Amino acid sequence: MKTYLDNNVVSAIAKDDTATESDALDRLLAAQDAGKVELVTSEITLDEIRQYSGPQRKPVERTYRLLAKVPVVRWDELIGMHSHGDARTWITSPLVQNRPLYDSLLKLGVKTIDAQHLFVAATHACTVFLTCDGGVLARAKGIRELCGVAVQKPSVLVVHEGW
Repeated sequence: MKTYLDNNVVSAIAKDDTATESDALDRLLAAQDAGKVELVTSEITLDEIRQYSGPQRKPVERTYRLLAKVPVVRWDELIGMHSHGDARTWITSPLVQNRPLYDSLLKLGVKTIDAQHLFVAATHACTVFLTCDGGVLARAKGIRELCGVAVQKPSVLVVHEGW
């Protein structure tokens, strides 16, 4: 089972600062060691970690480096260029269009960075997206219907799988 870890889960593994999920995270990591689950994340997570300040950044970044990474897949595409000019100047601007799945995630009310994580997870056939983000969890049903990815807390996954 390929499972994508949101930034807040990677952070919780490193900092052990989410008491309600601590035991579940230990069991999740044990399940990975036993080959029962493949835990992945992406460089989007590293971009978020780089915004951390203080002494906690280093352990979170180390934890990120221990996880498997899936390549970031662009959620938008260049569809053309718009050019306009006259005798004195020439202006060229790109015409960019979001991919339909990404647009649909945004229309569900998912925040931009979360929609990017979810788009990458869905594109890489992850069946589960683990997060502690209440905004994403509140939209779990719509996300599952849209892209087939189950959004849940680590504690829900480990109970469901019996780990």
